[in-house]
Amino acid sequence: MSTWGTRWVWLASLMLAASALAYVSWIPPYARLIQAYPLNATHFDTYINNSVVYIEQAGLAFNGSSAEARAVMQYLYSQCRYVAVDVLNATQVSKSAQLWLADVYCSSDGSMWLWLRWLPLRFAAYIGNVEFVNASDATAVTPVGTFTGYIPAGWYLDPLTKTVFKVPGANLTLLAYVDRLSAQIKALKAQLEGAGANASRAASLIAQLEAQAASLDAQRRALEEALRQRESELAALQANLRAVQAENSQLRAQLAQLKAENQALKARLASANETLASLNATYASQISALRAQLAAQLSGGQAGLETGSTPLMYVLLAALAGVVAALVVYRRRRAEE
Repeated sequence: MSTWGTRWVWLASLMLAASALAYVSWIPPYARLIQAYPLNATHFDTYINNSVVYIEQAGLAFNGSSAEARAVMQYLYSQCRYVAVDVLNATQVSKSAQLWLADVYCSSDGSMWLWLRWLPLRFAAYIGNVEFVNASDATAVTPVGTFTGYIPAGWYLDPLTKTVFKVPGANLTLLAYVDRLSAQIKALKAQLEGAGANASRAASLIAQLEAQAASLDAQRRALEEALRQRESELAALQANLRAVQAENSQLRAQLAQLKAENQALKARLASANETLASLNATYASQISALRAQLAAQLSGGQAGLETGSTPLMYVLLAALAGVVAALVVYRRRRAEE
């Protein structure tokens, strides 16, 4: 928050404290709390040490109708759950009864007190003198009304300083000054508490951010380690890939060489087949020619056969031997290939 923002908050707190400041009607510090009950419009009664005590509010009289008396009694019953007295005079009226002339104070819940001398401010049937005091910038909150600048004389409590004082008699100017100082101190305390709360929230936020930063740093280290492992695995895979590619290249080269050798073998086989076919054709032609010669000689007569049979047979046998030898040589070459 900026300096101007802080200053405006402080001023607003001060103005709120000043506007909310009011004195609350109270009892004298020396007043005595007793268990007493309304007897009529001006008297209470109680029992103390087995004696009846009648308590009369000093300086107060009632001159009203029965209906007004019933309304007053109903009001007193609601207001006088707690009773305190400041005894001014005590009279023994009999062996078992006393009469106290006192200032009587009532409260319904203990948060503020009603001095019975103020009842004429609430009910017109009461007769009594209520003194007012000029109190500039002061507000009095009482069960019979709220008064500002001009307040009933009596006892009051300053809620801010917890001071009990009497009007008239107290220095209201000094009390107002003290109240202003107290309001300023309260506003400063609120400001300090707000700053402390902001500091606590900031410290908590810093702690959370530090924890998040530590967690993120741990995650970063884990990711870096995982990345290093992945890089190592990738390098190994790349090395394996290069080895496989090299082996594949070698296999391709060998395959190409084998294909070339196979083509050469196919060419040689085709050439050998052509040679064999040529030889077969040549030998078949020679055999046919020899067979023709043999048939011609056989048809020429027995004499001719007898005289020339021996050389011709040799020629046929030699031709057959040549064919067989050529076939054997050819098969050996193919087996070697």
